[in-house]
Amino acid sequence: MASVPNRGPELFAVCVTLLTVSVVAFALRIYTRVFIVKAWGVDDWWMSFAAITFTLFVTSAITGIHYGTGRHYSDLKDADKEEAMKYWWLCYIWYCLTMITSKISIGVFLIRLTVSRIHHYIIYIVMLFTVASGVVFFFVTLFQCNPVTFFWDKDIKGGTCIDSGIIAALTYLYSAFSVICDFTFAILPIFLIYALQIDRRTKLALIPILSIGAVASIAVVIRFPYIKTFMDPDFLWATVDIAIWSTAEQGLAITAASLATLRPLFRTVAQRFGMWTPRSSMPLSDDAFPRTIGSADKLRAR
Repeated sequence: MASVPNRGPELFAVCVTLLTVSVVAFALRIYTRVFIVKAWGVDDWWMSFAAITFTLFVTSAITGIHYGTGRHYSDLKDADKEEAMKYWWLCYIWYCLTMITSKISIGVFLIRLTVSRIHHYIIYIVMLFTVASGVVFFFVTLFQCNPVTFFWDKDIKGGTCIDSGIIAALTYLYSAFSVICDFTFAILPIFLIYALQIDRRTKLALIPILSIGAVASIAVVIRFPYIKTFMDPDFLWATVDIAIWSTAEQGLAITAASLATLRPLFRTVAQRFGMWTPRSSMPLSDDAFPRTIGSADKLRAR
């Protein structure tokens, strides 16, 4: 007997891997911010919300896999098809909330690193467009069917849904803003670090750490060719690649943003094992960056 085609295990593996990596990175962020830097900030709260909603996304995705995500409609019972579509709808919600809160967290983190007005304007503008597009995408996907339950229960009489092409178009738009945001947040730290009054070795070490957020945009770019599958009638099978790369986008965003805060932890561990000897007595924990950059601005003003 031929086996039933099923891409659910692929999505399951991605979900478990990205959730594990992001949870470990976020746990290290908590330890660094609470016990080493001893300064829990607004960006940490936003990233906490992102970690929670990403966990809910993965939970919904895995439950959807149990009922039929990754399989053809023709291989599913009607009841299982409805349950799988219900959990896909929930994934829409958790995905939007995860990306909105993670982008706000990264933006707040970068704002905390500089007092330059032009840098603030750039960050605020990028955050505004990204969050606005995310909020629009959130509400459109939330209420794309009337009543909402018609998204998964097609037996409801009089139910309607907006054209799937609109969802695809909004996904293209949001993805474009997301890529612009990610690359802006990746390039901006180079200019921030240039102003720091620290040695060249430390500057070169900080740039890749703060710019690592660009890795999330790779998943967005790879997802572009698959967005058209939103319009495929065999939805649960056709959209697996979107689910995979959307999971990667969220997990990488949380992981990268958390790694960017771990320099005090890396330095502490390196000093303990004799692999790091500070060349300057200036504090280099990430909550000290604003004072460092502010001092550089004052020197230039003189």
